[in-house]
Amino acid sequence: MDPILRFTIIGSISLLFLIVIAIILSTVFKKNRLRKMYNHIEEIFKSYVKDHYDYKFEVAQKSLEYDYLFETTRFKYYIKIVPNFNNQEITVNNSVKWQLRKSFNDESLRFVNGIEPLMRLELPTNEDNKINKKLYIVYPNARSLLKYINECEMEFVHADTDVYGTNIITYVNLKENRDIIEF
Repeated sequence: MDPILRFTIIGSISLLFLIVIAIILSTVFKKNRLRKMYNHIEEIFKSYVKDHYDYKFEVAQKSLEYDYLFETTRFKYYIKIVPNFNNQEITVNNSVKWQLRKSFNDESLRFVNGIEPLMRLELPTNEDNKINKKLYIVYPNARSLLKYINECEMEFVHADTDVYGTNIITYVNLKENRDIIEF
C-alpha cells in the first residue's frame, strides 16, 4: 500500500475517533452541569422543608410547564429553572420572549427556551386557600435582569417585581438570602 494513502487513512480514522470522543465528553459535561444545577436548587428547597414540617416540596413529574412545586403555609409556588451558565443579561421583552444578551449593545436575537409553558399555565384554584405563584429561578446568576416598560424604557427586575404575573430571582440571590421567597 502506498505510504501516503496509509497515512491519510490512519489520519482520517484518528480524526474521526477524536471527534467522537469530543462529542461524548461534551454530552457528559452538559448532563453533569444540569444535574448539578437541579441538585443545588433541590438542596435549598429541601432545607426549607426540613426547617418547617408543614412545607412541601416535590419534583414535577412529566410536566413541561414547571420543574418543581413548593408549598408553604400561605403559598403554592410553581417553579421553573432557567439555565444561564454564562451569566448573561436577561431582558424580558414580553411575557413569553426573554432575550439573552452578552452585553448591552448585543443585537443578536437569542431567546430563553421554555418560558412560555409556565407563563401560559392557568393555575388551579386551591381548596386550601393558598395563593398560587409562578416563580422562575435563573441558575446560577444573571449579569442583570431587565424588563421593558415601553419601546425605550427598561427597569431592573428584583425578587418582588411583578413580571407578567410571575417573579424572577437568581439562584445566587436565593442562596444568599433564603427569605427572598414569601412564606
